[in-house]
Amino acid sequence: MGYGDNQSQAEQSQPQDQNPIVEINLLATEQDSIYERDNPDVQYVGSYHKHEDGTLMAGAGQLGLVEDLQAHILLGTVLFRKITFNDLPQAREVVSDLIYKKWFQNYSLTNEEVLSAQTTIRDGIKVVGRTEDEPLVYFKKDRNALENREIENEKLENIFQYIFDNNIIVLENRFSIQRTTLGDEGEKTIWNLIFSKGTGQNESILLAIKDGDVFTDSLNLAQITKTIAGSPKINPEKASEILDTNIFELLPNQPNRQQRINDFFTEFNELIGPRPAFEDVDGDGIGERPLDIEQDEQLRISTADDRRNAFITRTEEQASGDSQNQGKTLESMRNTLNSFLGDVDNVIENYEDQRPEYENKSEGFLKIRKPNQAIILRAPNDELLEFQKNDSYLTDGFTITMWVRFVSRSSEGTLFNFGNPLESDGIGFRLDTKTNVLNEKYYRYIRLMVRDNDGELYDNHFGVSGINRFGQRSRGGNANTVAGDYGWYTSPTGTEWSQEVPEDGYIDRPRSYYPNLHRVFPQVSTEDLDEWYFICATFDPTIDEPEYSQTSNYGSIGNVRQKKEFWLNHLTPNNVIVSNSGVGAKCKVELISRTDLLNARGFQGSSLGISTSYSSVSGSIDIDVVEPSSLEDIYNDPSLLDGDENGDDSAGGNPPTAGFTKADRDWRTYEVNADVEDTTEEETTYQG
Repeated sequence: MGYGDNQSQAEQSQPQDQNPIVEINLLATEQDSIYERDNPDVQYVGSYHKHEDGTLMAGAGQLGLVEDLQAHILLGTVLFRKITFNDLPQAREVVSDLIYKKWFQNYSLTNEEVLSAQTTIRDGIKVVGRTEDEPLVYFKKDRNALENREIENEKLENIFQYIFDNNIIVLENRFSIQRTTLGDEGEKTIWNLIFSKGTGQNESILLAIKDGDVFTDSLNLAQITKTIAGSPKINPEKASEILDTNIFELLPNQPNRQQRINDFFTEFNELIGPRPAFEDVDGDGIGERPLDIEQDEQLRISTADDRRNAFITRTEEQASGDSQNQGKTLESMRNTLNSFLGDVDNVIENYEDQRPEYENKSEGFLKIRKPNQAIILRAPNDELLEFQKNDSYLTDGFTITMWVRFVSRSSEGTLFNFGNPLESDGIGFRLDTKTNVLNEKYYRYIRLMVRDNDGELYDNHFGVSGINRFGQRSRGGNANTVAGDYGWYTSPTGTEWSQEVPEDGYIDRPRSYYPNLHRVFPQVSTEDLDEWYFICATFDPTIDEPEYSQTSNYGSIGNVRQKKEFWLNHLTPNNVIVSNSGVGAKCKVELISRTDLLNARGFQGSSLGISTSYSSVSGSIDIDVVEPSSLEDIYNDPSLLDGDENGDDSAGGNPPTAGFTKADRDWRTYEVNADVEDTTEEETTYQG
């Protein structure tokens, strides 16, 4: 029958409280004007589904599923299509469609009623009511059919104008149809269209009149077509005289599967377009930033001016304003292909470290683990030790070497000492370890101090960028005060101020004035407590150590107070780097970790194993060498990753994008986010 019959059948086929999903995997774009029902100003773009009663909800949906409407309301996923009017004719058409919808939702018509409501041409005049044999008058638009009937056209036009002027976009509840029956036996029925303005005022328009079984004035139902229940059967004998029953379907040769695959790749290679050039912005040998992005966009279908010769859109961002090509880009294709190639992308090859492991030559070592444990060196018969005789350690110098492993982050103590150089009238030397705390992190440094017979105190600290070498050496029982230099000072907050020089030329400053104190001494990691360190501390009396006042303008170098190389005896007064310049600090401490020492000697220290997710090399390889078959060749010769002999990668394309990981125990690049452990004095001793 008509719309009404279909609705009645659906209502009878299922309970009234069910509202199953009838359309799924619908896609809302910006042009569809679909919004959230509870947030009418928020437009929805994405997948949605439709229920039998016309309700729209977010998500792809499952066909036939009955959902909880209240749950969707709480989640804010109920949607609606917002009606907007660009002009008055569009408003007329939308309202006319709604009037037809209201009519068929409430009334179902018989075949005779449909014919009586349709318009035909009889004797050259348009009249209401026709027979099956008479022509049917069609109208280009639904509103023309409404305005054609003898209803109150002026009132209808006023409704159109009112809706357009007030931009009323929610219309369903504004319209209703009122049915009135006249006569004792209901011989005459009148339908009126009621429009609510929302201000308490309503407009009533005569919509249709039916006298008995015939409409005398109504909507024109030109688009309604009814099927004929019964029809005469075809006479096969007569049909064969007219119709040719031997029918041949002319179809082109159908390609087989392989031909279709060949055609696909041929078409793809023609539509993929040119590859953009990429710039390597982080120096890892792989291009990340396109250089000709604007030129590339001019060639893609979503942004090209010449769309007839355009290529596939490269990225989803380029297709953001093109609803026809969203999800049809090279990027979306790449993402789809990734889901098919997990076994290829995740293949791991490990290239093990082939260096030999070091074997200890000695049978063992002596451990000093607890406080007050030490080795005391004495000469036979209480004689002097060799370095004591004639103050040899001051005139000839000395070297102290030892292996040390620190068992905590915060321990401090003496590693080797002779006499007590910390006393103002004492003599001797001391090698100790100190820790500095900055931003709740511990920094360990090694200090050598020597005091001669004249009371001069020397130590091994040096100047670095931002911190001058101090004018006065370390002092105090535990050196908790450090003398500062005079001139300009930098506070912990970064503020600079000028300090007047006292008469004696020295200024004592608490350590808090130098929060980065550890930077001016050799440092040892406080993170890797399993690492051993070889420490070499030397005192060379032949080194010319200048006074603090001389270092502001020293030779052609200029101010050397913040030049580390100068104090380590590697920078000459002529500003030349050498192995031993003869000037700088008399005390010097050098150290190396066991890991670095083994690496330097060709043994396994920090791991050089490489893992890669590619089993073979792809991309650009140096054209002057034989193409390798695996990454082992690149591991042995990293220069193979160059684009050409000049390092220019533009001609050969980007190098392989294999991802390398290297296990590295080097403390200088090792960062730990663990909390600093609290330790007792017994636990903070050193091992050596």
